Parts: sequence; C-alpha cells; structure tokens
Amino acid sequence: MSKRRFVLHIGLEHTGADGVTAGLAEHRERLLELGVRCPARTPDDSLRAAIEMRRLHKTWGFKRREVEGAWADLVRRARKQGATAHAAVVVSEELLAGASSDQVALLLDSLGGFEVHVVATLRDPASQLVDGWAGAVRAGGSLSLRRYSRRVLDSGRETEEAREFWAGQDVPAVLERWRAELRSPDRLHVVVPAPGQDRTEATWRVIADLVGVEAEGLPVREPARAPLAPVGLGVLRHVNRAVDGRAQVRESRASLDQQLRAHEPDGATGSTTGGLSPELHDELCDLADAWAKAVAEGGYSLAGETAHLQPASPLALGAAYAADTSTTDQRLASATDALADLLVETTRLREHNNELEARVAKLARKKATLKARLAAAIS
Repeated sequence: MSKRRFVLHIGLEHTGADGVTAGLAEHRERLLELGVRCPARTPDDSLRAAIEMRRLHKTWGFKRREVEGAWADLVRRARKQGATAHAAVVVSEELLAGASSDQVALLLDSLGGFEVHVVATLRDPASQLVDGWAGAVRAGGSLSLRRYSRRVLDSGRETEEAREFWAGQDVPAVLERWRAELRSPDRLHVVVPAPGQDRTEATWRVIADLVGVEAEGLPVREPARAPLAPVGLGVLRHVNRAVDGRAQVRESRASLDQQLRAHEPDGATGSTTGGLSPELHDELCDLADAWAKAVAEGGYSLAGETAHLQPASPLALGAAYAADTSTTDQRLASATDALADLLVETTRLREHNNELEARVAKLARKKATLKARLAAAIS
C-alpha cells in the first residue's frame, strides 16, 4: 500500500506563505471533499505548531502551555481517517524555514508513514532584506534600514539581527537542512516566482500539483495589503525607541502600525539616499548568484528560474523603501492622525471596560445574595 503524501510548505518568510496558509483554511472543506486534508483549521493552528517545534514561545509572547502539544494535535488530525482514506495532507507555515537540523529531524520523525514533500518559495535577497527590516521594526526594532542591513550582512553574523534573519533566510543552509533529513532532494520543491508574479499563486500551483487537485478551481492568491508605508515605519521605529522595552506592547504596536498605514502621506516615498546603496546592491547580487548556484547544484525540483533571484536596481529599491528620508513634517502628520484614531479607540475600549466592570460587580452582588440565602436555607 502506497504511503499518503504530506506536503509541507515552509515559506520562506515574506514570500507569500501567509496567503497559502489563509487559502488552505478558506478551502479546507472543499479540499477535504477532493481527498486533501488540511489539519490546520486556522492560520493560528499552524503558527502555534511551528512556534512549539522551534521553541519560540517566549519570542512570540506565549507561555509554553499555550503552544505545548500544538504540533502533535496537527499531526493527529492529519492522521485521522474519515469514511475514506485521504490521499494527501497539506500544512503551510513560513516559520518552519528557520528550523534547526534537530528540529527538522524531530518534525519529520513525527510524520512517519507519510511520503513527505517540502515546498520552499524563494525571492531575491534585496526584497527579503527590506521586508526582514520592516518585520523587525513592527516587532519592536528601532534600527534604520541602513544600520539593519549592515548588521545582517556582516560576515561574522554575530549580531541578534543577523542571527534572526539568517536562521530562515540563508537559502543554501535552509535547503540543505531539509534535504539532509528528507534524504531525497527531489522531494524538496523550490519555487522561484518571476518579478511581478503572484508568489502565493505560484506556490499554490506547485502544492496543488503535488496533492492532485486543480489549482484554478481553488484560487489561492497573495492577500491584498497596504504598501510597506515608509513614513509609517519611520514613525514606528521612533516609537519603539521611546518605549525602550518598558512594556510588552506587541498587540498595541500592531494597532498603531495599521493606523500609520491608513494615514501614509501621498507620494511620501523618500529618496534613494536612505535606501539600499549601490555598494549594497552589488553585494546582494553576489548573494543571489550564490543562492542560484546552491539551487542548481542541489538536485531540487525547481519551478521557475533562478535568474529571478537577482535584485531589482538599487534606484528602484531605494525609491520604494527609503523610510528614513521622510521629513519631520511628514512623520508628524502621519503620527498625529494615527494617534487621534488610537485615542478614539482607547476611549471606546475604556468605556467598554467600565461597562464590563459594572456587570461583574452586579453579578458579584447577586452571587453574594444567593449565597446568603442558601446559607440561611441550610441552617
């Protein structure tokens, strides 16, 4: 009897994996009818499972008990049989790209009995670097893009920023860790979308082919989102510096980021001087060549062309992502509007909290009255 196929999409981060994860959750019931089980009922299921496997609960602000057993639950649901045997299982979580060799081995060991295929989506290193910086700012970082780039690309890779970035972005190392444990490079599928191509859709086509369904009938595309908001990121970076670790404000920071996106000044893209310099562009081109060589020599199943790993021109990247060149007036306008919205939201939440406290107090009084009546009736 042939083994059931388990397709695991590991990202990489910032390559459209969130769209795949959301699409699998959206089409979960229809895929089940077609013989494909998606054990992650929501994107949060797969995220918590990956956080547990990589032991990152503290980094993500979770207590250990909040993620403990999440991967085992995912696998248990994957193995569960309905009225008929299911031909394939699919899980997508970009955090898994950064798993260590031991963590990869443990994960694959838990999938004994499955024929495991791993899908990795790649993008040019310049875009990955810029999105890595934006993600770091949204997670509480305060470095400029220029300083972040220098730390990440330092040859020693000894800084915290470098370690966090390269854990899931060192393409040759990531692919080799998974290949070594799979022991079969043709089961590692590498997707390299063309510039401008929907990365989520390109990845989904590969996954759909592996599980034997028609991708066109189940559209999975990159979710529409606001741009990186260069001025907003500049504001958020200064806010992070002011907070300086005095409080855990992850959820509040996400809310502020949304407001800043909404109030991004028109045309505030800055100049090339605060973006990626020509010297950095050359270094990233060399890195892209190394990535392309690793893919070509690794014997992986390739969808796309490694030539697409070459970064865009430094002028294009600089114009798009020069967050630190926004003027003080631009940052002030963006921050003022965002803070006004947050003040309104804070007021609404405070009023709601007061209502809840009043209800709790009323229920407490009612409980005390009933307790007294019960005590009187018993005595």
